[in-house]
Amino acid sequence: MLEKLQSLPLSKRILIYILIPIVAVILFWNGYYSPSMTKIRGLKANLEQTTKKLEEAKLAQKKLNQLNKEITEIEKKFYEVGRLLPTEREIPGLLRNVSSLGSDAHLDFLLFEPQKEIIKDFYAEVPVRLKLEGEYLNMENFIKELSELPRIINVSKLKFSNPKMTETNLKLKVDMQILTYRFIPKAKASAKKGKKQGKK
Repeated sequence: MLEKLQSLPLSKRILIYILIPIVAVILFWNGYYSPSMTKIRGLKANLEQTTKKLEEAKLAQKKLNQLNKEITEIEKKFYEVGRLLPTEREIPGLLRNVSSLGSDAHLDFLLFEPQKEIIKDFYAEVPVRLKLEGEYLNMENFIKELSELPRIINVSKLKFSNPKMTETNLKLKVDMQILTYRFIPKAKASAKKGKKQGKK
């Protein structure tokens, strides 16, 4: 083979010497480098996809942790509000407290009328209509005492009538509504809501 190559004209030998490395490079490219690069590109694409999914998973975990934190905070606030709302068993005692406060303030009860409850999502409004008679300052102290009770009580629909001046103070009648709230446990609230929807 070498003798045949030596017998060739110089120009052909130079051409062969040039072609041999080129052919070797082409064979190397087609046989090893190109397939390897294809595999590398595939692995790189898989790595990028895996990295992207990992980042998405981390972001989802972060959002989930934030959501759990918000849920915990809401449950905490819900519990705190629930503590301010009396349960069904506590309502009669609360109304007795209201009556006692009025008596302690030297007010005469002309009417003490609990009215129909209004059911909301997790609580019920418990309205009570009151008619009282007594001195203005005592009325003022009574309303102040109501606002300082540990349970939530709102006073509304105040109507004053029959004002009369006495030697020491102004005496009058007042018609008003107090509104307290009763906590409804989740199971009962769902059952009552279902009954209301069934009636519709």
